[in-house]
Amino acid sequence: MNNFLRLLKGELHRLIKYRIVFFGILVSAIWVAILVLIAREEAEALFPVLVVADTGMMSIVLLGASFFFEKQEGSIKTLLVAPVTVWQIIGAKVLASISTGVVSTVMIVAASFLVHGITVNLPLIIVYTVLAVFAHTAVGYLIILWSRDFMGFLIKYMGVVLAFLVPLILAPLGLLEDGWIYLGMVSPMYATEILIGSLFETVEPLRLAAAAVWLFVLGAVLYPVLVYNRFRANAIEG
Repeated sequence: MNNFLRLLKGELHRLIKYRIVFFGILVSAIWVAILVLIAREEAEALFPVLVVADTGMMSIVLLGASFFFEKQEGSIKTLLVAPVTVWQIIGAKVLASISTGVVSTVMIVAASFLVHGITVNLPLIIVYTVLAVFAHTAVGYLIILWSRDFMGFLIKYMGVVLAFLVPLILAPLGLLEDGWIYLGMVSPMYATEILIGSLFETVEPLRLAAAAVWLFVLGAVLYPVLVYNRFRANAIEG
C-alpha cells in the first residue's frame, strides 16, 4: 500500500510538472465561463455535454500527453525496476486521471449551482464520473499504446472520437430508438451522456443500468486483456 501511495503521489506530481493539471483546470474554467454566460435552461441542456467532454475527450487527451512526456523522459521504464508491480503503476495513473476528472466535474457542478441554482446529486455524479474516466482511459491507453508518437496518437484519437460522437448526434434526431439505443452505448461517450442526463430527466432504469454496467465492463475487460501486456512491453522498449 505504501508503494502504491508513493506511486500515486509521484503521478500527481508529474501531472503538475507537465502542466497537465493546469490545462485540465483551464479547460474546465472555459466550461464554467460558458455556463455563466448562458441562461439556466441552456445550462441544464449543456451540462451533460460538458461533463462528457471533460470525462471523455479531455481525459484521453490529458492521459496521452502525460504518457508521451513520461516516455520522452524514460520514467516509465525506470519504474519497472522499482519494487512495484505493473498493475500498481497502471492503477496509480488511472486513479490520478480519475482525480482530475472528479475535480473538473465538481467545478462544473459548483458553477451550475452558484450561477443558475442548478442542483444535482453530487455523490451520484462523482460515481458516474469515476465510471466514465475508468472506461475512457482504458480506450485511451489502446490508442496511446498503438501509437508511435504523440502526433500519431492525436490522429487515431480524432478518428475514435468522431466514431464515439455518432450516437450523440443521432440520439437528439430521434434516430436511436428501442434496441438501437443499446447499440449506441458501444460509445462510452453516449453511455456517459445517458448517466449524466439521468440527473436532469427520468431515464428508463434498464437503460441507466446498462450504461453504468457497460462503462465498468469496458474498463474491467480492456485493462487486463489488452492494456496490461501492451503497457508492459511498451515500457520495456522505452
